[in-house]
This record gives sequence, C-alpha cells and structure tokens, in this order.
Amino acid sequence: MNDTNPETQRKLEELYSKLTPEERFGKMLSLCRTVREIIISQLPAGLSETEKRKRLFEIYYSQDFTKEDFEKLKERIFKE
Repeated sequence: MNDTNPETQRKLEELYSKLTPEERFGKMLSLCRTVREIIISQLPAGLSETEKRKRLFEIYYSQDFTKEDFEKLKERIFKE
C-alpha cells in the first residue's frame, strides 16, 4: 500500500527519474543499509553475531521464497 500523497509521489518520481544509474544504485544501497540497521536495532540484546545474521536473513528474505525453499536455503547458508 502506498500512502504517500499523490503530489509528493509525483515529485519524488520526477527527482528519481533524473538520477543516473549509479546514483540510483547508491540510493538503493543506502536504503538497504538503513533497513539492516533498523532490523538489527530491534533484535534482542545478547545475540551472537551469527544469530544476528541468521535473524536478519530470516526477516529480510523469508517472504521471497516458499517456506520449504527458504528452510533449505537457510540450512545451506547457516549449516544448521
């Protein structure tokens, strides 16, 4: 759902269309870093680095695969 004001959305799309591919990619990377920081900041304290990575992976990617495929992928990555 997009709850952005239509006029604001139009202006953002206009600004975005003027960016070079490199600038767009840089903005995407910045957004990904921000999302990662938000997710990590909400994880319980005291998790190991491996557990943080695993939880981040689950939150970030679990909706991109079927449950079965995701579990197989997670097992391969984290050697569970």
